Amino acid sequence: NQKNISSLDLFRGIAGYGVAICHFYYYLYDIDYFQFYSIFFVEFFFVLSGFVLYPQLKRIHENISNTKIFYLRRWYRTIPPYLIALLVYSILFTKFDLDTLKYLFFIQNISDSFTSFEYFYVAWSLAIEEFFYLLFPIFLIILNKNKFINITLFFIVLIYLIKVLYLIYEVNEEFYRIGTFLRLDSIAFGIILRIYFNRINNYLFNIASLILILFSMKYFFDKMLNLSNFDLFLFVLLTQFFSVNMIIIFINFNKFIKNQFIIRIFSLLSKQTYSIYLFHLLFVHFFEINKYFSNSGLLFIYYLVTLFLFSSIFYYFVEKKIMDSRPKYIS
Repeated sequence: NQKNISSLDLFRGIAGYGVAICHFYYYLYDIDYFQFYSIFFVEFFFVLSGFVLYPQLKRIHENISNTKIFYLRRWYRTIPPYLIALLVYSILFTKFDLDTLKYLFFIQNISDSFTSFEYFYVAWSLAIEEFFYLLFPIFLIILNKNKFINITLFFIVLIYLIKVLYLIYEVNEEFYRIGTFLRLDSIAFGIILRIYFNRINNYLFNIASLILILFSMKYFFDKMLNLSNFDLFLFVLLTQFFSVNMIIIFINFNKFIKNQFIIRIFSLLSKQTYSIYLFHLLFVHFFEINKYFSNSGLLFIYYLVTLFLFSSIFYYFVEKKIMDSRPKYIS
């Protein structure tokens, strides 16, 4: 029962706070490694998203009438907070122009250097999520007579063909990591994990593959600031497998979580993640202005406490009220 996987709530919370912490140390103290570490936490989000969305997507495959409900439920959940964040960032940077429109429609990363000034940087991953929500159900409808797993595999192969084309044309390395249509496969990886979870949930296999992945990662850490497109191709693939391993580990850890207070804490951390991801750079900017007026350790504590309080309030007074009005699926 997915509702009882409290360890995945913790996993989502770790991913959200992980990105926020990495950006705190990267932007305030110019520690490049933290920007590199943040890649892993974002990848956790992608694969986990596909894992938890599988039952809803399966409903579309079984009953096309659920497509509209899927879209509405996703948009109710993601669009209103995003619009609020976009408005705040636009006011802060006094940007109300063509770039703003690109952010509004999640098209800022459909091609390399598509925006003149990237002032809402974290939106790159949200664009990937939104386009996946939009496109994957269309694949399910068009290819409805095929098995769900075959449609998912076809979708992944198609994305990888696009990736190979970009490898040939040597696009900007950063775009290869954040380009909207180059990263849709990460969410589909989560779907594959959900479908085959019982087959690959083997302790020895997971430990062996995790050790192999971590040893392989050393190559990329050594070349961190000088990765070619092919390096990034392999690195992103490794982060996807690493995310799969971590999700399996956390699900198995769930059996040890019995205390109701801890379960509620993990649930709260999970609920905070979207607003933390959307707004944490605003707090980083504020603390960057004031970082010389406080001890670095205290500044970090202030940052975490502020994020915790803001994201809790934002969830219960904004996000939850909107989500409570979402339509239900057709059986």
